[in-house]
Amino acid sequence: MTSRIQKEISQIKNLLLQMSSMVEEAVRTSIQSCQLLDTKLAERVIERDWEIDYIEVQIDNLVLKTLALQQPMASDLRFLTSALQIAGQLERVGDHAVNISEQVIAVMKKADIVAVTSHGLKDMARLALKMLGDSINAFVYQDVEMAYKVRMGDKEVDDLYSRVVADEIKDAEDNCSEVRSSIYNIILALNIERIADLATNIAEDVIFLVEGKIIRHVDDEAVKLQHVDLTEPHSEGGPCAPPGSREPLECLQRHSKYVHNCLEQAALAIQAYLNEDDESFEEYSSNVVELEHAADLIQRNVRAHLPRGIIMPIDKFELFLYLNEQDAIADTAEDLLEWLTYRKTKVSDDIKQGLKNLLDKCLDISQDLPPILNAAATYFETGDEDTRVWIKDRIRNLRVKEHEADIIEHRLKKMVFALNNDPMDIFYLVKFVELVGQSADHAESAADILRSMIAK
Repeated sequence: MTSRIQKEISQIKNLLLQMSSMVEEAVRTSIQSCQLLDTKLAERVIERDWEIDYIEVQIDNLVLKTLALQQPMASDLRFLTSALQIAGQLERVGDHAVNISEQVIAVMKKADIVAVTSHGLKDMARLALKMLGDSINAFVYQDVEMAYKVRMGDKEVDDLYSRVVADEIKDAEDNCSEVRSSIYNIILALNIERIADLATNIAEDVIFLVEGKIIRHVDDEAVKLQHVDLTEPHSEGGPCAPPGSREPLECLQRHSKYVHNCLEQAALAIQAYLNEDDESFEEYSSNVVELEHAADLIQRNVRAHLPRGIIMPIDKFELFLYLNEQDAIADTAEDLLEWLTYRKTKVSDDIKQGLKNLLDKCLDISQDLPPILNAAATYFETGDEDTRVWIKDRIRNLRVKEHEADIIEHRLKKMVFALNNDPMDIFYLVKFVELVGQSADHAESAADILRSMIAK
């Protein structure tokens, strides 16, 4: 993939994520306006629909331009065609959110209409919202398992829709004064059912994107035969899956501790390597693998169990971005130790001291993330301005430390290049120094994303 195509695909991904976030918010708000008969919420959905339409046009233009000028092939071509489909599906979901909101406004203008939302309609809304959220998550993480589950869930929504329509028709026949309410509920049910259908379409686009399979016209039994694990929960049952509205932040805090411990053990392993202590190196390396795996389990549980309430203290996609950057610190620790196993080389005392200084600085930086996260959790709960100022100061200090780590890294690489060693040894050591420095880079990126969260 050329750098030009890579850049344009990255732009399209960012636009799709922005659009999906806005669409999901529109649907949740429209459903809430329906449940509360709140016209202000309904008007908000209608007023912001043009923003969704505008992003769809941007995506369409960028995809067509890339197809025409770059002539992509294979996975790049699949992504671009899927992006066109997904953008179209998301725009239509936004339109159905507008339809629901318009019905709410129409109902509130007629004092004689009393809309009673049936349990079947509430269950439809809950399932459709879950399907929409899961289809978007499936796209974000290219998670085929989740996409197949969304597709299988469509039948349950269809069955509920048939039941709601039958119940409303019967109510209208039994009581003529309830005809308008019945029509209102049927229209709502129709829009919710279409949202579930469009979520299913997005899931099928994800399956095409990842596996290259077109399953839009394949029946469910055939899909089950291809994918027999669909009845299993989409969770690894990792060390962080408690329910509750603050669960994602609590998991982030726990994740940050695993990540820091992982880097600590990696530093000890590196010290053992430099001292030619193979036994200790193997022991600390094993600890890193276990800690990195535990961090991965937390990351997957956050993605799989993210609460889908109408109001969240932080943007879901920023949370994902933060989690990915924080997890990358643990990944870098594991990569470091794997790199050391590729070659044995003698390291001079001054290089050893420089590596120790760089490792200490990177550990100091990663150690700052847990207390900053703890304070952020307090801020999102209380909105305390002093806490917000404290967080910004700590993030500013972290960025200063990262700059100091960069200086140490650059100085260390100059020292390596000044050696008269075998060129392979020099390449090996420079790459090693860069890997150590990457842990600080990821910590700074995570802190910057967190700063963006508290700025809103």
